[in-house]
Amino acid sequence: MAKKPKHKFGGSWTELKLAAISAYSQFFTGAIRSRFDLWYVDPFAGTGERVETEMAGGLLDGTPLTEIERTYPGSASRALTINPPFDHYRFGDMKPSHVKALEELCGKYPNKDAVVIAEDANAYIQKEFGSGRWTQNDFSSGTPRALVFLDPYGFEVRWETLQCLAECQKADVWFLANLGGVVRQVCHDHSKLDDSKRNALVRYFGTQDWESEFYEMKEGTDMFGDLFARTDRKATKEDVAAYHRRRLESLFTGYVSDPLPLAVGTMDDHFLLYCMSNNPSPKARALIKKGADWVIKKYKLASHQRSGL
Repeated sequence: MAKKPKHKFGGSWTELKLAAISAYSQFFTGAIRSRFDLWYVDPFAGTGERVETEMAGGLLDGTPLTEIERTYPGSASRALTINPPFDHYRFGDMKPSHVKALEELCGKYPNKDAVVIAEDANAYIQKEFGSGRWTQNDFSSGTPRALVFLDPYGFEVRWETLQCLAECQKADVWFLANLGGVVRQVCHDHSKLDDSKRNALVRYFGTQDWESEFYEMKEGTDMFGDLFARTDRKATKEDVAAYHRRRLESLFTGYVSDPLPLAVGTMDDHFLLYCMSNNPSPKARALIKKGADWVIKKYKLASHQRSGL
């Protein structure tokens, strides 16, 4: 019998992220399940659970200090246990071992419409949410609504994918923005910004304008009196975050939440978790904002406490 794959990633920030999504899922289904056909869509689901290595024992426990592995439920496992439940679940991953693990997880819930999508997340989202089910201009009772959790490993979420979700107007989108990763990509010395980094950020931001936003030309003379010109990064980490939020607001004109900052190492906002929606109903947007504000306030406090802020 083949061993179940171990999905090792994250840390305390991961638990906060997953707890926040679970809390909003509970709010989402509790608030509108009686009126709409509810979908949970998680195209970067991994294996459905995660394994973390921790230290146990020690002087205070009177036992040897040992390294142990603990298994925690991932986003898919948590979603399947939400009550009231969703009507449909779609989980995705490209790695065959992850797909198999997700299929085994879904098999434990035979009465739920839970399907695993072994496909590129961007292709799947654009195909699904570009279909008639989501693009019909019908917001009456019984029509579909989705909670979409975009939790990429890096910069995999393309701008066109967010655009598709914004245009359908029927999805509450929780998107994990990788601020720390972007800051690493945006070199201080413009000459070190190669095509690979440049193209990745164009796909991420959906425009080339970020380059002129983040850099400025400086002229001067060197120690020999010779003229020189160089381009240096003028954007701070905060500038980068603000620019990305403005880009998201240009798509989701209905609502973009304040982000939930998630600390990794010494960077207290390495990841920024946003809730976004283009629901055309002012009443619906007010409800979405109420739920997102509650979740972000609750877990922002927890994040600060864990990072020692």
